[in-house]
Amino acid sequence: MHILFNKKLIIFVVCCVISNPIHAKHESGHDLSDEEWETIKNNVELIDKLNYMPTLLPTIMKNRDVLQLTEEQIRSFRSWRKQYYGYMVRVMNELIEKRIEFKKAALDLDTTSEYLHLLQNNIFKQQKELLEIKLSCRQMLVDTFTDDQWDNFAFVLSEHPKLASFIQH
Repeated sequence: MHILFNKKLIIFVVCCVISNPIHAKHESGHDLSDEEWETIKNNVELIDKLNYMPTLLPTIMKNRDVLQLTEEQIRSFRSWRKQYYGYMVRVMNELIEKRIEFKKAALDLDTTSEYLHLLQNNIFKQQKELLEIKLSCRQMLVDTFTDDQWDNFAFVLSEHPKLASFIQH
């Protein structure tokens, strides 16, 4: 039971979201090259610095041999990316814009507290929408990864110091 909880904690940390804060570059069904996954990984790290949950689908795909992903799993990940990537990027961009709008409004002396509450509620709605997208990816991993893949995934994450601390042995 403890091991299962740890694996679910890892899944929660994963909430894999491939993202590019400017535009959705890879919405097609084709596989990405290692260089393209590296570009996405770099973009994800930039997003992570903006307090988004760590996103590891690029790491999973880059290490698909170590994780022994099946063709069906790879198709699942590609399908998720095709279905949600552009949508997720749009939501993230809108969220960034709403945060900027809030900061500007908060510094405007003519802005009422009621208006700031309205803006903040819109930000909360956008964050919830983003979370739902991320949780759909999390569920895909929960449904598809085997115990051996979780063990291998913990090994892969050990190479990422910021993420390795989330793994409990």
